[in-house]
Amino acid sequence: MWFPRLLVSLQIAGTLLALSALAFHPPAIGRMLLIPLTDAAAARIASRAVSGGAALIATGPVHGSLVVSGERGKLSAAFADNAVLIFAAPPAICGAAARVPA
Repeated sequence: MWFPRLLVSLQIAGTLLALSALAFHPPAIGRMLLIPLTDAAAARIASRAVSGGAALIATGPVHGSLVVSGERGKLSAAFADNAVLIFAAPPAICGAAARVPA
């Protein structure tokens, strides 16, 4: 009796995980959210993003994060040796309420 419920629960969890992954997969070109995982990465995030050809748009919703516009390939190369996650920047999370970095 518990086995069918477990299977259904696993299917639902897998579907939600897949949809979340699709929603936050960074676009090839466009707005992306950069989230540093260390203080050292946070200190270099803006300069690395600009050196990767990105335009700074605003600060992100997470401390030290940035919303940028650029190419995923160039940004991935710029942050290859850094602890920075690159996600899509959905307007609901990274919308107009974000502040432009000084």
